[in-house]
Amino acid sequence: MNNGVQDAFKHNRARKNVILGGAVILICITILSCVSSFMIYRGGFADFPYILQQALALFAVVVVEGAFVWLVYGFTRAFSSAIERLICMCGMSFLVVVMLINLVTHFMMVKGVQLHPFQMEWIDWGAVTVFIAVLLIVLFITLADPVIRLIRLELRYQGKQQEKILEAKTEGLESEKIQNAMAERADYEAGKLAELIVGSAFTQMPRHNPVGYVHSLSHTPPSKNAASSPVYMHTSWNELAETPQPAAGQVDERPKGKSR
Repeated sequence: MNNGVQDAFKHNRARKNVILGGAVILICITILSCVSSFMIYRGGFADFPYILQQALALFAVVVVEGAFVWLVYGFTRAFSSAIERLICMCGMSFLVVVMLINLVTHFMMVKGVQLHPFQMEWIDWGAVTVFIAVLLIVLFITLADPVIRLIRLELRYQGKQQEKILEAKTEGLESEKIQNAMAERADYEAGKLAELIVGSAFTQMPRHNPVGYVHSLSHTPPSKNAASSPVYMHTSWNELAETPQPAAGQVDERPKGKSR
């Protein structure tokens, strides 16, 4: 039993040592590749001042070699989905080839060995395309993140839910219940407007009698000048006009007053 536990501890210790040794080897090879990449990319920024040229070449090295380190760490520690690991493997393979080309080309340039036409084209324009390739690798891995995918699915679900709710509300506006409610509301508003109009008309109408209006007769005897009053004359003529007159050939049967 004790021997089994000791063997397990030894195995774990050995495994940690192997992982540590592999990390050291990767770091050393990456540093060598950084030097070669720096010399390759430095010529592409020769139109800038010296300090800026060195800084831009250093940024280019960080992009290429840093992407390789990031992919290695992500593959061993973070990436869990199949598509993430597939993109990571493709990206690491591509960057290993780039590091190999940079190392070989730099050593051949230093030793004065004639470069292959492919290497000449690589120095002229091929090495610059690595930046775009690294950008695409990072972009694809970011989009393939399972957490980001779950967020997109959640947003899609919420969007469809809100869309169905709005469609139901739109269809409800055309229902008979809504039409009846609109008609009742219109009648109510019309009644309020009519009351407002009539009420404002009564308050604004002048307080005088219309033409031809005659007060009702009172028991008070007319004054001396009543006969000359326009209202009295108008009333007398109206009474005379309303008195029926005998037709032609008929005898007036009304009782006549005694003559004085």
